[in-house]
Order: sequence, then structure tokens, then C-alpha cells
Amino acid sequence: MTTTPSTTFALPSRRQKRLWQRRQFFSVLRDAVDSLATSLASPQGAKAFEKWQASVASLYGEIFARPRMRDHCLAYARQLEIAATSTELVFALHTIYSLLSRAVTVQHLISPYRHAHLSPEEFFRTLADPEFYRHEFGVRNFLPALWDEEIVEFVSSHGALLKLMEFSNHISGSLAAAGWQNVLAHLYQTIIPGSIRHDLGEFFTPDWLAGKTMAMAGFTGESGKIVFDPGCGAGIFLLIAAAKKLEKPAPLNDLLASVIGCDLNPLSVLAARLNLLLLLAKNFALPLPEVEFPIFHYDAVFQTPLGNSTAVSFRQRLSNGCDYLVGNPPWISWNCLPPAYRKRLEKDLLAEYVLFDFHGQSARLGHGNDDYLATFTLVAVHRYLRQHGLCSFIIKQPLLTNVSGKTFRHFSIRHIAETIPLRVVKAVDLRALDPFGIANETAILVLEKGEKTSYPVEYEIWSRNNGQVETKAERAQPVHASDLTSPWVILSENWAATKFMEGHNPYEIRHGLKHDAADILIVDVVEKFHHYLRIKRRSNVAAEIYEIEPDWVYPFLQPRQLQRWGISGYGYFVLPQRQAGEDNETELAAHFPLTHAFLKKFESHFFARRSKVFLNRPFYGLFGLGKYTVAPYKVCWVGLGFRSEFAVVETLEDSFLGRKTAIPDGTIYFVPFAGRDEAHFVCALLNAPVVGKFLSARSGKSKRGLSKKVVEQLALPKFNREDERHVYLAEVSIRLHGAFRQKILAPDFSADFEKIVLEVFTNN
Repeated sequence: MTTTPSTTFALPSRRQKRLWQRRQFFSVLRDAVDSLATSLASPQGAKAFEKWQASVASLYGEIFARPRMRDHCLAYARQLEIAATSTELVFALHTIYSLLSRAVTVQHLISPYRHAHLSPEEFFRTLADPEFYRHEFGVRNFLPALWDEEIVEFVSSHGALLKLMEFSNHISGSLAAAGWQNVLAHLYQTIIPGSIRHDLGEFFTPDWLAGKTMAMAGFTGESGKIVFDPGCGAGIFLLIAAAKKLEKPAPLNDLLASVIGCDLNPLSVLAARLNLLLLLAKNFALPLPEVEFPIFHYDAVFQTPLGNSTAVSFRQRLSNGCDYLVGNPPWISWNCLPPAYRKRLEKDLLAEYVLFDFHGQSARLGHGNDDYLATFTLVAVHRYLRQHGLCSFIIKQPLLTNVSGKTFRHFSIRHIAETIPLRVVKAVDLRALDPFGIANETAILVLEKGEKTSYPVEYEIWSRNNGQVETKAERAQPVHASDLTSPWVILSENWAATKFMEGHNPYEIRHGLKHDAADILIVDVVEKFHHYLRIKRRSNVAAEIYEIEPDWVYPFLQPRQLQRWGISGYGYFVLPQRQAGEDNETELAAHFPLTHAFLKKFESHFFARRSKVFLNRPFYGLFGLGKYTVAPYKVCWVGLGFRSEFAVVETLEDSFLGRKTAIPDGTIYFVPFAGRDEAHFVCALLNAPVVGKFLSARSGKSKRGLSKKVVEQLALPKFNREDERHVYLAEVSIRLHGAFRQKILAPDFSADFEKIVLEVFTNN
């Protein structure tokens, strides 16, 4: 099998150029945040805060109540040396960005002498005046509906915020020297730390990635061709599209009629309009001739205008759809959407579209936790893209290679009135580049509306090599030809060479213990005291000691402890049930009062779990639990990432617990066995190099790179004690497990071993 030779291109440095000294800016920022937090006690501040909360309710939902968000906000508030809640802090930071971004842009575009006569107080009032932008820049709809106009009078009397306005001069001067187009994104990243931005789900698309995504769609800046970004953020895709059109050059009217964006966040709309203004100012004289910017505060999914945007203006621009749909749609799971917004989606969209393909047990396993990215993409393509138009989106790569992407991989819009096919033009795997710097799994996908996908499809893999990006051309197709929605596989040489092992795996694969209470149930055993154990929660900083009966404590295995041919240690887990759904609280309270008291102490924590799996009693219920969980032999492997390493986990002799079986966690898959020899036979096969090639060729190498679905494709033979080859393989595994326990370096597989493995598969 051959592939197209690799090509390369340069990758910009990730280091951000500083437009001003961070330390110098920080002291001004700290005083401004403190002043705004103080303003909440005033009528103006309280009203502004109320308006801000209303504007972000559909964006952030319950995010501010999450412990991780609270911790990050508390840490930043301490750094700023102020007292503020999570919402108060983010309100202050958003308000500062809203003010400062406008001040920097205005001072950059207007000669200093034209506003030198204004006092800082007057200048601030000017920034909140829509007529100012109409008069100076010729833009009628420049300001979206914000909240900071409510605190103009308050700010005018507080020196800390006025100093912030004065400091904007310094930033503006640096902007002029740097000549950045998308500088306002850097300003936002400077004001709000990455930990809080990431909690809010806010990631800025790097310029180079947005440019490559546009190029993948084949957009060259053609006159009259409409580009639309339905979740434009700070507007980087719009800037690139406009700049491409201006290379021709393009008339202003054509540009403003054909580069269109919208966003739910008024702050993003403001940033995108400011960025567009900075770009246009380089190519056209200001003021512009009374124009309206094509960037709207608008909900593209519900087709609803927000703030002061109007539906008429938006719909007129997209009355015949767009030629190119581009962008980086929201990356959020359906269950993590704000509850009110999710209910509205379920009520309205599920009546129109088929958006879920998993139900019942499969949904409870997590496959039904479909990504809103898929919903957003399909709805946007249906509503806004012309027939044979091209959609080029940045997506999560697992939508192509994981089980949970099944709905998306229909590559069709299944609407109540029609079914529209989508053709995959090309996919680009960016995981090795990690363009957002947070180890997420990224891809670019280009779709054509109105044509059916035919396989294999073009699939490029981009990797980093000495500051260059190396692009390798491959082909991909569904792993099962009979199911076009099955996960994709790359058509590599290993895939073709190991195809003879494909088939049905006769062994039932289970996953380890799934739960939402690891911080309570994962424990350390301190000592054995009479007939009880003294334990402490591993996550508890205070290290409180609890007494508990040993009957419900088990050795606990996590991914870092699992290796090829053995385990390197284990922890402990309080397992309060024998079977998922078992209501044994009465038994626990009567016969194991210490265990019941320990669990009862954290009852509110258990009830706070989000998963619907745990709604029924008992309050401490777990999922992924059955007789198989305590099987005496388990062939285990790590599902996260791709580690083709398997081990037989047997009953352990523990100094605190005696003989007990080890319980794997939910990121570990296993096959349970009653017999030792059969377990080791299967483990020997799975650890064989040729099987490693089989699994590697069929794995998407995503976060769940060695999932149940991957291993189920392997036609493992059933153990036959009468077959001396089977017995030999079991003995090899037993010997290598023994060498692992004794920390003896295991030898390479012998030629006889590999020969026998192949015989077992081919002469089964």
C-alpha cells in the first residue's frame, strides 16, 4: 500500500509577543478589578451586574458553581488581592476587557490631538456612545447591547478605572508598533488567565489554524462568494476571509455583504467588530460611508436575534445561504450545556432532527453523551449552507474514530422534512500538533452539502518536525464495511497485513468501575485496628481518619499501575455494593455500621452527582458493577490513549484485607475468567506483536484509543486445553508474569512464539 509523499510548511512560534509589560499592567488591572467589585454595592453597579448575568446565562449556565471554576477564580482573586465570588470576578474582568478593548482601538485609529481635549471621564463616556462610532467610523451598528453603560457615572468617579483608560494609550502605542490584526484576542488572554478561560470553554483559534481551515475549503477570496461563521468568537475566520478578498482588491460593499459572522456572546461580537474595524482602517478611509457591520449578536441554532441585533438584517444577508461555512464550533458535551438552553434544544431540535443514535444501556455507558459540536454543525449546514457549498470546521477528531461519533458519521442531515447527504471532502488529523496547547484532539473536516460520502476518503496526518509541520496523506474508511457509521480506520500497511485476524471476539469485554465519587471512595489504608481498618480519603487534604469494616474495601487498580505482564502496585476502594442497582442500605446499616456511617457522612456529595445513572437508591450507588467485577482472573488493559499492554490480574494477598480480587477503574477494560490457564492464553495472544499491529491499525489513537469496540474486532480463538499450542501460550504468559513480579527483564518473544500465535489464528 502506498501513500502520497509528505509535504511540510512552517509553524509559527507559540510564544506570544508581549505588547506591554505584564507586571506593569497587572497592578493597574488589580486596582480596576477591585473598583468594579466595589461597584456592585451601588445601584449602577448592581444593575450592570444583573444585565451581565442575563447576557451570559445561556453561555455559561452552571459553570460558576463547579468546584474547579470556583478554585481557579479564588486563586486569581487571591493573586489580585481582592475578595470576590466567581461571578463577581468574571463580571469585573469582562467589563474591563469591554472598556479597554474599545479604548485601545479608538486611540489607535484616531489621532491623539482629536481626543486630547477630552478628560478621562469624558473619554470613557464617549466609548459607551453609539453615535460616536457612527460619526467617527461610519458604522451604524458598532456597539452590541452591553452592560457597562450602566456604570458610566460610577466609573467616572473612580480613579482606578480612569488609570486603566489612561494605560490604554500605552497599549495602543504598542499595537501601532506591532501591527497585529487580531491583537484583541491577546488582550483578552492577558486580562483573563488560561485556567478560567478554559473553564468557560473559551479557546482562541490560532491565526495559522484558521487560515489553513479556510484554505481547506478552497476559498480564494472570490467576489460575491459568501463566507459565514456561525460562532465567530473574536472573528479570526472573518478577518482571514476579508483579508483574502482584499487581495483582489474588493469593494467595501462586496466585502461587507459577503463576510458574515454571529455569536451568542456580546463580548465576542464587540471584539469581532473591533477587529474588523482595525482591518478595514488599513484599506479604506475613515469614516466609512454609513455601513452596517455583518457581525451579529445572534443565536444561529435557534435563528434568534439577541441584544440590539435584528433578525431582518441578518436574514437579508443570508437569504440565499452561504457558499462557505467556516469556523470553530462550540466544543461542549450535550449534558454540560446550560440546563435551560439544553431543554430548549431538546424541545425544539429533537422534534425536527435525528440527533441521537444511542439509547438505553449504550447511552448510559456514555455513548449517548453526544457532543453539541455535532448538533451545531449539522444544524448550521442545514440552515445556512447552499447546495454544493463547502463547510470547513475545526472539530474533535474522536467524532471520526470513536464509538460516540456514530451519529455524526451518518454524514447526512436527517430532518423531519428531508434527508440531505454530506460528502467528506477531506479530513486533517491535528492531534500531534496540539494547536490549542491543552492536549485536546483536534481535526479539520471539510464537507460538501448535497453529495454522498464515498469511501475511502482523503485523510491527512500533520505532525511537528523541527519547527515545520509535516503533512502525510493517507486514506480512511469505516472499520466495518457493513456499517458506514462505524469508527474510521486508516488504511495502513498494518491494517491490510493483519486483516486475516478480523472477526468476532467470542469473549465478553467489560469496563471497570464507573463512578462519580472517586474523591470519596478511593482511600488509603492507614492501619488495621482490631477488626476494623483505619482509612483516609486520598483526596482529603485534612487527612481525616475514618474507621470502616474491611468487608467492603478492595484493592483498586488504576491505569498507571497496569503494565505488560503485571501490575506495579494498587490502591484501595470502598465498594459498597455487590451489583449495580443493589439496594443494600438496610444490610449495611445493620451489619456494617462503620461503613454505612462513612458513606452517610458524604450523602450530599453523592446526591450532587450529575449522571442520571445514580438517580435511584441507594444514594451511594455505582455503575459498571457485577459478578464479573470480582472474577478471580481478569485480562486487563488501559483504554485511555493507546497502550497495547495486557496483564492477567489475579486474586491478591493483601496485608490488610487478606485474599481479595483487585477492582479495575472505569478507564480499564477487562475480560473476566474463572480459570487461570484460559486467562493467560488470551493474555499471551493479546500481547503478541502481530496482534499489537492489528490493534494499532484499527485504533483511532484517541483518548479511548484501545476501547472495547477496537478489541471486539479481533477474532480471538477460544481456549482448548487439548491443543498443545494453547497450553504452550498460557505457560509463556504465566512465566512472563512471574518474571515481572520478580523484576526480571523479560526476553523478547521467540520465533516459535510468533509462529504459534499465527498458527492459532489461521488454523483455529
